[in-house]
Amino acid sequence: MQNLCLCHQPKVLWSTGGAYLRFLEDFGPHKIITGVECEFAAIPSKQVALLDTGAELSVVSHTIYQWFFYKNLAALGSPVDQVSLHTRLGTFAGNLYRVGITLTAHWGQPLTVEGTFLFGEEWTGPTVLGFHGCLERLRFAMDPNYERVGGIYFAAAD
Repeated sequence: MQNLCLCHQPKVLWSTGGAYLRFLEDFGPHKIITGVECEFAAIPSKQVALLDTGAELSVVSHTIYQWFFYKNLAALGSPVDQVSLHTRLGTFAGNLYRVGITLTAHWGQPLTVEGTFLFGEEWTGPTVLGFHGCLERLRFAMDPNYERVGGIYFAAAD
């Protein structure tokens, strides 16, 4: 049996950027428990999205939904699937689209990934960054008490 010692392994810089975490942000009647600032590639405005590693899918907020469907439908391209998402708020049907999303960097470099998001007209919650189709495409770690604010470190997944 070989003795595996990680103490002599070369150190690898795995994150390319980082940002402050946003905690307990109000979003209408909803609360974003752990949020991260991001921006959709086709929309020139930043927002706070719910970072939810337990979410099955990523979902765009109603504001983002309206922006794409009423101002820039061509930026969405063709849907990749049609699904129904069951949540604690109910069941929401919609189409899945692949869109570019950038995580804002407060230090280092921002990170842009192509995420798969549910666009559903009836969803009233915030934008959600869920695991499948979005968070699985990046490497990240969270430090809940970085400078007493909290931080997230990220890089593209290999």
